[in-house]
Amino acid sequence: MSGFRRKHSRVQDELPAEVREQVDRLLIEQATYDEIKAFLDSEGYDISRSAIGRYGHDFLAAYQNLRIIEDKSRALVSEAGDGMVLEEAAAKLFSQMILEAQLSGKLDIKKLPRIISDFAKLQTSTVSRERLKRDIAERVAQTADDVAKTIKKSGLSDETAEEIRKKIMGISK
Repeated sequence: MSGFRRKHSRVQDELPAEVREQVDRLLIEQATYDEIKAFLDSEGYDISRSAIGRYGHDFLAAYQNLRIIEDKSRALVSEAGDGMVLEEAAAKLFSQMILEAQLSGKLDIKKLPRIISDFAKLQTSTVSRERLKRDIAERVAQTADDVAKTIKKSGLSDETAEEIRKKIMGISK
């Protein structure tokens, strides 16, 4: 049965969340498995170095994948800006992560409806936020145009009116 790996480990199953979070932090900080074992021993948990190693291998692989996704997201933000383009990219990345987790057996299929529901709520809030930003920008632009027309009618120069209009437009950015 080479290549077979249990879905859960003693670290995952037996440690309380706060101790496991400490182990995760130690892994991220590149502590050795012996150092992590010593920490667990001091906390009263007898978990073997090899069990820590298996958990550490899986955790660090997942952590690396998360870092790659974060890097891709940052690149998308810098390339495309925020908004709907970023939301679409996030949706694609999320879908990819769900598929990979499902194929690897790391996803509890019973939790999938909740995950999808939560993601749908996130997408809805993104759409609402973008709509609000667009509406505000349109109202600011209309107000800036109205102010510029009023200024021109009152006898100020076109240059002054345009300068005031640009300052008002700066509000929406």
